[in-house]
Amino acid sequence: MREREEVQEVLREVSSGFRLQVSGYRSILIAVSAACLILCYPPFNIGFLAWFSFIPFFFAIENQDTKKRFTLGYFYGFLFFGAILYWLFKISVPGALILVILLALAPAIFSALCSSSLVSRLSSFVFVPAAWIFTEYMRSHFLTGFPWALLGYSQSYNIPTIQISDITGPYGVSFLIVLINFSVYKAIRKREGRFYVLFFALMIYAFNILYGEYVIKRHYPASELRVASVQGNIPQGEKWDPAFRNSIMRQYVRLSEKALSKKPGLLVWPETAVPGYLAEEKDLKKALTSFVDKNNVHLLVGSVRDEAGAVFNSAMFLSPAKGIEKHYDKSHLVLFGEYMPFGDRLAWVKDYIDKPIAEFNRGSEFTVFNFRVVNATSANNGHVLRTTDFYRFSVLVCFEDIFPDHVRRFVKEGARFLVNITNDAWFGKTSAPYQHLEGSIFRAAENKVPLVRAANTGVSCIIDRTGRVVKYVEVDKDKIFVEGFCIGGIRPSFYRTFYTRFGDVFSWASIALVMILYTVSVIRERKQK
Repeated sequence: MREREEVQEVLREVSSGFRLQVSGYRSILIAVSAACLILCYPPFNIGFLAWFSFIPFFFAIENQDTKKRFTLGYFYGFLFFGAILYWLFKISVPGALILVILLALAPAIFSALCSSSLVSRLSSFVFVPAAWIFTEYMRSHFLTGFPWALLGYSQSYNIPTIQISDITGPYGVSFLIVLINFSVYKAIRKREGRFYVLFFALMIYAFNILYGEYVIKRHYPASELRVASVQGNIPQGEKWDPAFRNSIMRQYVRLSEKALSKKPGLLVWPETAVPGYLAEEKDLKKALTSFVDKNNVHLLVGSVRDEAGAVFNSAMFLSPAKGIEKHYDKSHLVLFGEYMPFGDRLAWVKDYIDKPIAEFNRGSEFTVFNFRVVNATSANNGHVLRTTDFYRFSVLVCFEDIFPDHVRRFVKEGARFLVNITNDAWFGKTSAPYQHLEGSIFRAAENKVPLVRAANTGVSCIIDRTGRVVKYVEVDKDKIFVEGFCIGGIRPSFYRTFYTRFGDVFSWASIALVMILYTVSVIRERKQK
C-alpha cells in the first residue's frame, strides 16, 4: 500500500507541475512543434514535416533561463510521447503515464542544454544536434531502454535518407534532422550570413541523399531464398485456451499449405504461434515434425520452452528429417510484460496492467541458425541439376527489433538475414503495430540485411536490405487483424556495414562532444563572472 500511495503522490506532483511557466505564445509554439512531429509517425506518416518541426521549438526556448527551457522542453516531450504512445493507455493508464513522464525528460534535458551562450556560437551547428543524440541515446538505454519513435524513424519511408544509418545507426538520421531544423532557425534569426547557413544545411542534406542513392544502387551477388511469412490472426482470448488448441494449429497449417504452393525454402510462423511447449509436448512436436517432413520445408516457429523449470520465450527451427535442430531464447525481455523487476516489491503493479505478466527467463546467446536448400532444375538433355545454397540467419523475438545495438550483434555473429517474430494483437487496432514496424525497417538498413517479419497480427512483411518493404500480408489493404501469408525472394547479405562492426561510435562521439563543449561553456561563464 505504501508503494502505491507514493506513486500516486508522484503523479499528482507531476500533473501540478505543468502549471509552471508554460503559458502564452511560447506554449503555443511548443504545441505546434510537437504536433508537427507527431504527424510524421503512423498513422499519418507525413515525414517531411520533421525537417521543419523543431523551428517553433527553438523560437520558444530562445532567451530563456535553464529552468524555463527545461519546463518548455518537458511540456514538448509530454505532448509528443503522450500522443505517440496513446495505445499504451489501453493496457495500463498508470504504467503508460509513468513511461511518458520518464520519456519526456529527454527533450527537457535537451532543451536545458541549449543555453544561449552555446547556441550563439559557430559550434552550435554541431552541439545542438549532438545534444539531441545525447538525450535520445540515454532514453534508449536507461532502465533497459525504450528506443520507440526515435526522431530518425520519422523518415522510415524516405529510403535514400535512412541509408546513412549503416554508418551512424538511427541516431545519425536524428542528428541530420535537428541540424537542418537548427540551420533554418538560425537563418531566419540571422541577418548577415544567412545564405551561408542555408547553403551549409543544403549541402549536408544533398550529401546524405547522394550517399543513400549510391548505397541503394550497390549490389552484391547472392542466391535468392524464397521465404513465406504466415499471419494467423489468433484472438488473444483464444491463444492460450486449451479448447482452441487444435483449431489454432489447423489455422497455421492451412495457411502454410497455401504458401507452400509457391515453393518457399523457409516458412516462418509468429511469436508463440504454437499453443504449448513444442519441445516438451509430444503431440505438438509430432504434428510439426510430420508437417515439415511431409512438405520438405524448413520451419521457424515461436514457442515457449521449459528447461529445468526455467521458462523461455523462444524461436524453434525445424528441418526435414531432423526435427527441432536449434532454438533461440529471447534475451531482451519486456519490462512489466515478460518479467517483473525487484520481485515481490512491485507485485502490486500487476493490479494496474490489463494483461497477464509472464515470468520468463532471459536467454544468454546470440544464436545464428544454419540451414541449406537444395534446388533441382531440369536441363535440356533431360538430366536434373541440383544446387545447394547455405543460409545463416538470426531471430528477433517480439520487440527486440527496436534495439539497434542488440540487433547488430546477431549480424556481427554471422547472420545474413534477420527474422522478427512478434504478436502485436495486444494493442488492438491502433498505430502501435505500424510504429513497431519502423524499428525493423531501420535494422535492415543499418546492417544491410533483409528482414522478414511474421506477426500473429500486424505487420507481417518482407523488407529488403535497404529498409524498403517489398511484401505485406494484407487483405483489402488492411494489414492488421487479418489472416494470410506473404511470400517473396530475399538475397542474404555477406557485407558487414560500419555500424554492424563498430556499433554506436557516432553516438558516443556526439555524447563526448556535448560533454566537452558544455563543460568549456560553463568554465567560460564562471570566468566572466
